[in-house]
Amino acid sequence: MQNTSKLSYPAGRAFLGALFFISGINKILGFSYVAGWMTSSGLPFAPLLLAATIAIEVGGGLMLITGWQARWAALAIGLFLIPTTFVFHAFWSADAASYQNQLTQFLKNLAILGGMLLVNEREKMKAEERAAPGILRTVR
Repeated sequence: MQNTSKLSYPAGRAFLGALFFISGINKILGFSYVAGWMTSSGLPFAPLLLAATIAIEVGGGLMLITGWQARWAALAIGLFLIPTTFVFHAFWSADAASYQNQLTQFLKNLAILGGMLLVNEREKMKAEERAAPGILRTVR
């Protein structure tokens, strides 16, 4: 079981990171389109917010893929997901044609947020184990 965990956790963390890394790269490639869409959604300072979004997605995605400072990347992306999900996937105010899609996107982001919480917890446990080697820890 331990050997599987040694492989599955880094793979799962990297898969989560790839989602954001690729999304950030696509936003760079379509910067003017995405900024226009954000503006049409009512967001002020769309180019500035988009640049911040790209930094979070590309930087945080790479950090999750490589495992470097993954806890902080997961926290940053998790915090980023909260307003993003409520602003862009407000299924409760969607018209009938968009309702199901917005609900699905909202729930997808909620699931990804759950993944970020798991990465944060796992990285926290790893840091505690490095700080106190030789002490047996139980999972709570």
